[in-house]
Amino acid sequence: MKKPTSNIPIEAVAKGNHFNLRQGLLRMGPGFAYVLTVLGSGDLITNSTAGAGYGYSLIWILALGLVFRFVWVNVSAKYVLVTGESLIKGYSRVGKWVLWLILISIMLLMHLYNMYALVTSGDAFNMLLPLPIESSAKIWSLFFVLVAFGMSYWGGYGVLELFCKVLIAAMGVSLVIVAIISKPDPTKVLVGTFIPSIPADSGAYSVSLIVMALVGTVAGSVMNITYTYFIHEKGWTNISYLKQQRFDLIFGSICLFLMSSLCQIAAGATVHPMGLDLKDAHDLVRIFSEVQGTAGLIIFSLGLWGAAFSTMIGTTVGCALIVTDLSQYLTKKPWAIKHVGENTRRHPVYRACVIFWFVSPLYILFTGVSPVWLVLVVSALAAAVIPVLTPALIKLTSDKNLMGKYKNGWFTNLILGTMVVVAVYFTCRNIVDLWNKYF
Repeated sequence: MKKPTSNIPIEAVAKGNHFNLRQGLLRMGPGFAYVLTVLGSGDLITNSTAGAGYGYSLIWILALGLVFRFVWVNVSAKYVLVTGESLIKGYSRVGKWVLWLILISIMLLMHLYNMYALVTSGDAFNMLLPLPIESSAKIWSLFFVLVAFGMSYWGGYGVLELFCKVLIAAMGVSLVIVAIISKPDPTKVLVGTFIPSIPADSGAYSVSLIVMALVGTVAGSVMNITYTYFIHEKGWTNISYLKQQRFDLIFGSICLFLMSSLCQIAAGATVHPMGLDLKDAHDLVRIFSEVQGTAGLIIFSLGLWGAAFSTMIGTTVGCALIVTDLSQYLTKKPWAIKHVGENTRRHPVYRACVIFWFVSPLYILFTGVSPVWLVLVVSALAAAVIPVLTPALIKLTSDKNLMGKYKNGWFTNLILGTMVVVAVYFTCRNIVDLWNKYF
């Protein structure tokens, strides 16, 4: 088989060797979009629940997850840039069953992601600006669903990147302030970060459920694929962008770790000493406002709203791009590939996905489902896909015929293999816990 890299002009490859820090900072974009796609209300609530129940003892999972997530996403992006193929086309080489697994996972998870994102965005903003009616939070949820729908349906990736650049700066500053005014214990934070331990169960949620949810939020899930589509929409389509892509992802991964750990630290310092269990976003914001006053209320409410709102847009745009690409390999019909490329957001599959994922979860507004419980279960389910997608990714990126000199080394495959083992272990442990609890 002819190596895909042979189709890349020599001057294009040489261009990538002249990368510098200033250019890297100016050209960043997909990393920001990716961070706020995966760092949603699920991450904030999961990390807050971990901090509230177990203090600083689970921060090390975030550091481990940083390594897992970076390697997984970077290897995926490398495949796309080296071969010129989409990651979905690569998975089609492994077998059509992988594509069906991705499609089913995305359709289910996106429904659940947007379900708790719309509830959380309305609840968080209602704490700041409550309307003089009983259904105030529901009205805000519907309002933000409409705004997010418009940005996703008509704006696509371009609007997403611009929005995320502004929001990630605001959220970063907010979380730093929240963590500082929480007055955490620096020594215990360092111990929790660098010395792995699994504490005994305490509180409303088992440590295995919390750990699996953290693995799902920081190590990644099927949502990791969105990054490869963001770089394509950015115009990074060949190997000349490899260094820029790595810098972009490194910067984004560090931001993701810092923002997640700051949230866990703040909850560990504020909620954990009280011995309280978090049931919903109201509990989280209420406790911070009681301890830290108006500043805690405003900062954490805005942070929670920003995370939920950005998740709705980022996951919807990213997954709609994935499903649009999937459609051409599952249907093999001319209409399925007519607009794929720079006009993807005009594609009927893209638009159908956006409509479905914003309309279908609206019924959650009329139920009494606990957002915290829902977030933890969804995050744990998301990680359960890792053991299937990762071996397929290893197979693709270790193929010398496809990757040439850019194929995986043993150390990269070791990290990816360890990621599979961790995900399988906690998935099995969760199944056993649920069986013992309910049966």
